[in-house]
Amino acid sequence: MLLSGMRQLQAAGMDMAKLSVDFNNPNSALQLYESVGFHKLYTWISYIKDV
Repeated sequence: MLLSGMRQLQAAGMDMAKLSVDFNNPNSALQLYESVGFHKLYTWISYIKDV
């Protein structure tokens, strides 16, 4: 599905795809995205607190 969607974007004239992913994703999403050529551009940390 990922590659199919990327091919459709390319056919529509897009030359870049961007996505966001949780670095600690337990489903190994990082490995999937890296295996099709994505690379890390930014890293950020979010803080939350119940009030």
